[in-house]
Amino acid sequence: MRKNLMGEADASITVFLSLILTCICALMGGLFESVRTAGSGWYMQMALDSSLDSLMSKYHRDVWEQYRIFALEFDESGGLAAEMEPYLDSYFRDAPFYLVTDRNLTVSSPVLITDGGGRWFEKEILDYMKKGIWNVEYDAGILKETMDGVKEAESFGAIAEQYQECGRQLLKLEESIENIGESLERQKNYMEAGNRQLSNGNGTGFIKTAEKLKKELERIPQLVREYEEKAEELSREIRVAESGAAKKQEDLKPPNWELLSEEMESYRSYTDKEGSRHREVKQTEVTAERNKAVVEDAIRQAVEVQEYIDSWEPDDEDDELDEKRLWRRVLSVTGKFTYDSRFAGTGKKDRKKRKVLESLSRLAGSDLLSIVVPEGKKVSPDRIDKQQFPSVTEMSVTEMPGFTGYNGGAGNFLPETALLHEYAAGFYTNFLSEEERHVKYEQEYLLSGSASDRENLKNTVNQIIAIREAMNLMSLLKDPEKRREAELLAAAITGASGIAPLVSVTTFFILTVWALAESVEDVKALLEGGKVPFLKQGREWRVSLTGLAESGTALFRELGASGNEGEGLDYQSYLKLLFWLSGLPKKEYRMMDMIQKNIRTGQPSFLMRKCAYRLEAEYKGRGTVIPISKKAVKAY
Repeated sequence: MRKNLMGEADASITVFLSLILTCICALMGGLFESVRTAGSGWYMQMALDSSLDSLMSKYHRDVWEQYRIFALEFDESGGLAAEMEPYLDSYFRDAPFYLVTDRNLTVSSPVLITDGGGRWFEKEILDYMKKGIWNVEYDAGILKETMDGVKEAESFGAIAEQYQECGRQLLKLEESIENIGESLERQKNYMEAGNRQLSNGNGTGFIKTAEKLKKELERIPQLVREYEEKAEELSREIRVAESGAAKKQEDLKPPNWELLSEEMESYRSYTDKEGSRHREVKQTEVTAERNKAVVEDAIRQAVEVQEYIDSWEPDDEDDELDEKRLWRRVLSVTGKFTYDSRFAGTGKKDRKKRKVLESLSRLAGSDLLSIVVPEGKKVSPDRIDKQQFPSVTEMSVTEMPGFTGYNGGAGNFLPETALLHEYAAGFYTNFLSEEERHVKYEQEYLLSGSASDRENLKNTVNQIIAIREAMNLMSLLKDPEKRREAELLAAAITGASGIAPLVSVTTFFILTVWALAESVEDVKALLEGGKVPFLKQGREWRVSLTGLAESGTALFRELGASGNEGEGLDYQSYLKLLFWLSGLPKKEYRMMDMIQKNIRTGQPSFLMRKCAYRLEAEYKGRGTVIPISKKAVKAY
């Protein structure tokens, strides 16, 4: 009985221990499988991250070596998945413990380097410039002062250009007044000559002279209409100029606005005085009409007298015809002729110099390359096909100037914008670069975006000339000696008399032309590799007003090469100043245009829109117990 009891006790312990061991093994197995399941997930994540890193490491080597930009070239997102799968397979092949079956990899549509209005391209540039080579700290205050200075110069120049056009219209108006005055002078001369002919009994000569006088009188209405048209055109131009100036006033510092305001006031004074002169011009038409009737009557009577004289036959040999008495009757008619001297005696005018200055004023905005490009250096005639360029295919209307950009916008962060400009200066060619590329003037293309090398250079040169013209005009307006020189020339051009503000208005016109001519000479120096101060002093001036008025554009050839001397900013520095005036997205897409163009030299199929900046991948599979899904995102 005891033995059975003891045997039963021993068996229960065995069973108990077996059950305990089974539970422990089950627990251990569950824990082990749980660990393997978790490990499979972590391993899958690691494999996905590493594989995506491996894929991203296949960035385009030429783009990196030439431009320090990471760009992953691809054909389609499915192709990216196919490139990643071998990396993932190798991970799971080397770790059979982490068993994952039914694996499926998906690479979603990548973020392209051309996406986001250029923000991703911009980010890569800034990352490289900040972490790669650029260690200069920019002072935001100095940068803002620079940007404001360039913007002020642009606005100052725009206002001056509008008033320069007013000056051209004003000179045309004065020319129409001169035409009326000359016509009145010819009328006077014809009438005086006709009276002398009548006094001498030369009736035939008088009739011919009177016919010429009549034709001259008939010209007056047309001359008056021409005057009125030019007066209206001037009035319209002044209104446009005043409106434009008001819009740009906030861009100008108070002292510079005051400089322009004084000149604008002279135009207002001129138009105020012009009202009374307009009435006088209209009166010449009335006087001409009355005089025409007098001349026609005189011609009629002269013809009658001449016919009478020609047909007269004396009754006897002693009869004599008193011809003088007959012609005095005609003289009594011509005595009713009114000599109109309203616009006579306006003084001797130097029309040649006026024509020269008018011609020079039209240089702004024209093709000046034949003048400013150094002798012996040819301008590239090449053109490019822009159809596949990112600026054409990828930049939408919403990505035009005004887009804020990456990280709040380099447009809002001046140091970042300055870094972009330094990058453009370091990686893209310009007119002075010796490196040969398909687009000869890349920085000029960034500013203008034309398919023509020549057009890009022309537009850039004109922009620099506009900036230089504004700064030169500021210098002239502050220089009493040069202003006095311009006033003397204005007096020579306009004559001794006329509307009181005419000399002041013409003086400002001359100053704008002088500033323009000096700016052309400045750009000549820049394209020769020289330097030009942003704001010139008197001793740094090269163009003389006397030589300019005498020689016109020939003066630029007479001055010859400017040399490489000088202090101030070089051509590259002026390009950087112009970069401040161009919109970021437009400029960045044009940078991508040039990258694509140059890479396609060795790889004709290369497209920036087929380059990824950021990839997102999802990897799904079934573990030993549950499904597993992991995502990874990588960006340069």
